[in-house]
Amino acid sequence: MAKTVLVIDNHHDILDLLRSLLTEEGYQVWTADCAFGAQEILHNDVPDAVLLDIMMPDRPGIELLENIRWDPRLKELPVLCLSAGHSSAETLEFIQEFSSGLVDKANPGELVGRLREILAEK
Repeated sequence: MAKTVLVIDNHHDILDLLRSLLTEEGYQVWTADCAFGAQEILHNDVPDAVLLDIMMPDRPGIELLENIRWDPRLKELPVLCLSAGHSSAETLEFIQEFSSGLVDKANPGELVGRLREILAEK
């Protein structure tokens, strides 16, 4: 059975690219273009992993990551954070402690490789 990955990003071109790339890799892909939409999905079902953009306009991905870690159903859910820019030292420290890592969105090969590693460990 295919592993399910929830991709959360406010840029529809990134969502489309990652959906295509991950589907080709054999994953079932769910998408959300905002943190609130992602929370609704996570309230109803639990994927095998999450790819989470940390910079979103409706609500920072870091807040969503914090909510995931506080939810007993989701606290062990692998979350790989995505970034296209620089993050503060505080944000990087939080990501290091509470996620499965941080990957540059501009490097899809690294993203897929890291996702494979994370799901193999699960």
